[in-house]
Amino acid sequence: MKFFLVVLISILFFGVSNAEEYRIDLSPEGFKKFSKRGFGKKTIFESGKDEKGYFIKATADSSATGIGLKIEDKNLLGKYPYINFNIQVLKDFSNDPGQKEKGGHDFVCRLMTGVGKKIGSKVISLSHSSWLEKGYSQKSPWSGGAKDIIVATDNSGEPIQVKVNVLEILEEHHPSLKGTINFLALFTDSNNSKEKVECMYRDIYFSKQ
Repeated sequence: MKFFLVVLISILFFGVSNAEEYRIDLSPEGFKKFSKRGFGKKTIFESGKDEKGYFIKATADSSATGIGLKIEDKNLLGKYPYINFNIQVLKDFSNDPGQKEKGGHDFVCRLMTGVGKKIGSKVISLSHSSWLEKGYSQKSPWSGGAKDIIVATDNSGEPIQVKVNVLEILEEHHPSLKGTINFLALFTDSNNSKEKVECMYRDIYFSKQ
């Protein structure tokens, strides 16, 4: 995860806004605007569409990379403080990976935001876990400026709709940012557990309420 935080500042941006919400474009054209960074074996991210609309599928097989967008409007959360997204755990870890520890810090589905830069990134990771309680939070064992927050725990394999006040979360965990962000990223990793896991991301947008 550390290497990913270092390069977040260089990733690209694409989104669509209207009076009530700001949507992230997951269509094939929008997917091209995502930038992928990392070292070693890479998580595979694929764009697709079904009867529910566009999605991004992530497959990690002993890998740890993410894709992200640069947010040009640093005060986006002042207009749209809530983030909404849908995730579906297609393949979970077979055993507890030990997500509290540096040697087991893998997550099937994570949406990350905050301020990414070469030194001193401040990030929140809105994560799914089948092993930790919803609402649990911790400082990432990989970076003092990154906070893990469990926002979903359903391991039924069904789609999970998540809505959180990300502005409030940022103000609680990174008050020095004053509600500003410069990136949004999707991250699926299993490099510590050495397992194959899959997540489907869809319908990502910021909203007023």
